[in-house]
Amino acid sequence: MEIISAIIPPIVLLFIGGLCRKGGWLRVEADASLSILTIRVLYPCFFFYHLVGNHDSLLPEQFLIVVFAGFICICAGFACALTVAKFMKIKTGSVASFSFCSGIFNYGFFAFPIAASIFGEQLIAKIILFNLGVEVAIWTVGIWLLASTQFKPIRLINPPIISIILALFIKEIGGQEIMPLFLWEIISLLGNCAIPIGLLLIGGNFADLVKGFKLSAGNRVEISSIMVRLVITPFLMFCYACKGPIPDGMEWLKDILIVQTAMPSGIFAIVIVKSYSGDTITAMRAILTSTVFCILTTPIWLYLGINFAR
Repeated sequence: MEIISAIIPPIVLLFIGGLCRKGGWLRVEADASLSILTIRVLYPCFFFYHLVGNHDSLLPEQFLIVVFAGFICICAGFACALTVAKFMKIKTGSVASFSFCSGIFNYGFFAFPIAASIFGEQLIAKIILFNLGVEVAIWTVGIWLLASTQFKPIRLINPPIISIILALFIKEIGGQEIMPLFLWEIISLLGNCAIPIGLLLIGGNFADLVKGFKLSAGNRVEISSIMVRLVITPFLMFCYACKGPIPDGMEWLKDILIVQTAMPSGIFAIVIVKSYSGDTITAMRAILTSTVFCILTTPIWLYLGINFAR
């Protein structure tokens, strides 16, 4: 029941976002501006607030390990997706988009509220660092997979990553104590808006996706998405959390893996696929399928992780 109660709030926010879209309160015209506001202002403030406000300190080698872990988890997802796509004989033109979307888990908007509810707010700062590795993997390996000729290293310089680097610097030279109280309050207020607004936006987008949703031929994309995102990749991450080497003093890395193991595909992946002229229909099928069926699998993976991996 504790796990289910942790999952319900983000799901309800998604549902509210869908209702707002259906009712015309959250219009399509607002998506672009709200998305930019979330990614460039609210999300960076969320990162900054939790990193600077967190009192735990990491050794340089611990920082590198947690970032590298995020990078490897995404690369493992890509590898599993490519393998399953070949096995399931997904058409060649759709493999890249399928593998990109199925390989990326919802590492932020779902993961943060669930992690905070189950493991406490102190884990959020560490997930943010883990997600730094995730972002690097997406904008390097992921973009190369999706559109190798359009890969640009400059994409790594974006507001969320800049906010993480700035937060680590501020924390190193004094942290929250050296910041004016009014500025800290502003950052807190903006950061607290990031997850709710992000989930409402995702819910609105899902309402649009459902309207035009059609199953693929033989349900290959949908079955493959479930296999990659909800079964195979989570199983590999779960096995590592159970038996893999975890450095001393980094037992919290298991908690991060437990949370991310249970996540569906990331909705933002479809935006990237669209911007790189990928197969958005395949992307939609992969993301929507894993998100719907994660209602069944997420509690199971969280339960297994909490009871057998910790």
